[in-house]
Amino acid sequence: MLNLVKSEARISRDIATVALLDPVAAVKHYDVLGTPPEPAFDRITALAADLFRAPIAIISFFDRDRLWFKSHHGLDATGISWASDTSAVAMEARIRREFGVGFFVGVPLRAPDGHDLGTLCVIDHQPREAEPHQIRQLATLGDIVVDLLEQRLAKLLALARANLMSSEIDHRTMNSLQFVASLLHLQSRIVSPEAARQLATAANRVLAVARVHRNFSADEVAARVPVLAYMHRLCGELAVILEVPITVTGTEASVPKEQIMALGLILNELTTNAKKHGDGAIEVTFLTRPDDQYELCVADHGPGLPAAFSGDQLLGKKAPGLGLKVISSLANQLHGDLSAGPRPTGAGACFRIVFPAV
Repeated sequence: MLNLVKSEARISRDIATVALLDPVAAVKHYDVLGTPPEPAFDRITALAADLFRAPIAIISFFDRDRLWFKSHHGLDATGISWASDTSAVAMEARIRREFGVGFFVGVPLRAPDGHDLGTLCVIDHQPREAEPHQIRQLATLGDIVVDLLEQRLAKLLALARANLMSSEIDHRTMNSLQFVASLLHLQSRIVSPEAARQLATAANRVLAVARVHRNFSADEVAARVPVLAYMHRLCGELAVILEVPITVTGTEASVPKEQIMALGLILNELTTNAKKHGDGAIEVTFLTRPDDQYELCVADHGPGLPAAFSGDQLLGKKAPGLGLKVISSLANQLHGDLSAGPRPTGAGACFRIVFPAV
């Protein structure tokens, strides 16, 4: 937990430091530039235009080479080119020159640290005067814009904190799994040979869960995970452990992170099984099918499936070992269909799981 506190403090410190060095960088930390329209901001510009009975109101933010419009009531433009001068006078002059306006009134969008992030302005093509109470109310609307930005930043920090906490939990989980596997290996030394074999198998499966979890953690911040990249990482580690070449081919796709653990455990079981019963390299293929389903295939170069192999074994009903039961259960978690047959090209066996793309 101490690491989490230190990391969170570092994130906050880095944001503050960059903002002090570069006012435009302060805007970027709110993660607002280039975002799609949002009703909350559009309501503010509509209110501002109505307050002055003017046709146009804009919420704009400074970028490196442009003044970007987050909300542009009564105007089609989404921004104008910009220089490095972020002063209010330069900004007003630039807008007047761009749109040929006769009336302009604006208030700065000022962050709590004092940096001007942009402006809330109202413009009209006809010259006239603004009333003091209108300017005060426009300033209040500008404060609401900044409040929305602060809420956005708070959410970003909360997400960063959640990700750091998740990473800390994952690290402890993997350590715990490795500790349990070590205990099982130690226990296997003082029991009968058959019990020792069963304990060693259990320890290896615990380590498999830790291995799958560790490779998954590289993508933990995302709701969906690039599955082919994940399989490359996992199979690279499995190839070293099993001492057999493993090739991974197919099409990249992003799958929900809830599915990636099941896919990783299936890969671990099928590659281990291919090493045990096959011969030579193992081939892993992941494809996106035209029928909106994914297909995972693991093939070996061995003698192929025995003649007595039946569909019931795939369903886990008459499986000779725990491995197929585990694979069948994981396939059910994916709402997938498990099948087995000869390798598509040449000798060997191929296990295939087809499951819905969600």
